[in-house]
Amino acid sequence: MRYWWVNHKQTHREEIDGGYIWSPKKNANGANNNSYNNMPKTSVGDIVFSFAFAEVRAIGEVVDSCASAPKPSEFGSKGDNWNNEGWLVNVKWKMIDIPFRAKDHIAQIRPLLTSKYAPIQQNGNGNQSCYLASITDELALLLYSLAGQKNKTKIDVDAEEILRDKQESTIVQQIEQDISLMQTEKEQLIKSRRGQGKYRRNLELLESKCRVTGLDDKRFLVASHSKPWRNSNNLEKLDGYNGFLFSPHIDRLYDRGWISFSDNGELLIIEPHIRNILKAWGVPYPFNIGSFTYQQKIYLAYHREFVFKSTLPQN
Repeated sequence: MRYWWVNHKQTHREEIDGGYIWSPKKNANGANNNSYNNMPKTSVGDIVFSFAFAEVRAIGEVVDSCASAPKPSEFGSKGDNWNNEGWLVNVKWKMIDIPFRAKDHIAQIRPLLTSKYAPIQQNGNGNQSCYLASITDELALLLYSLAGQKNKTKIDVDAEEILRDKQESTIVQQIEQDISLMQTEKEQLIKSRRGQGKYRRNLELLESKCRVTGLDDKRFLVASHSKPWRNSNNLEKLDGYNGFLFSPHIDRLYDRGWISFSDNGELLIIEPHIRNILKAWGVPYPFNIGSFTYQQKIYLAYHREFVFKSTLPQN
């Protein structure tokens, strides 16, 4: 999956309303244009940030492969100098509740711009010769953050999960390419990503049920990590003390840092709204899930500090 930035001031409204982006295949003089050549490089699932009138206004997901297509009729007289034959990419757009000006945050954005083919200039103005530009994961994460800084929306959750999946996929590749590991070790480490294999067996030696719901049918329990898999070393990935067996909905809260536990077993919640969610699921609050071993407390401390606290709203 890749991240893209599209500059479409002239045709912004037509493309957002129509659910696509469109570009000619070449410049009016017949020369190649790198940003037009990027269109066929997009893939389903890629994320596109929409920039128009000096603002980032929408975030979209590519939902279909790039295809050759004539200039959309709704463009009217816009782009009269463009060639009629072009590239079309269908995009499912989501408008940002509070659009933001790139220039207002250029000090943060500037270091993350590529030296060549950047979508905006160093001063924050749009790059008029650029339509679609590839951007780094780091810049994409910053844009997600800026999109939600005043009004937290689903966009923030989407960004976090996209980055999480990308990070874990990279780690899986690194494990697969590690010549110091035997094939069986590689398989166990990769399985531990989903709470399977050796990690789950180690965990089940310590935990027999979900401590929150009381469910003890292991077929329906998730082997959750306290120190996230992507942040753990190879030993920690398989350490049974690094996690709990949780019902899927409890695992979701724990994995995303919306709940945690104190060393004495008290359930901690990130915000009052979580109490309503727990109530809807029949989970009382306050609630104590019992005692922990010394080793479990070490991993719990990490979870509270770097998973739970990291989701707290910033001032």
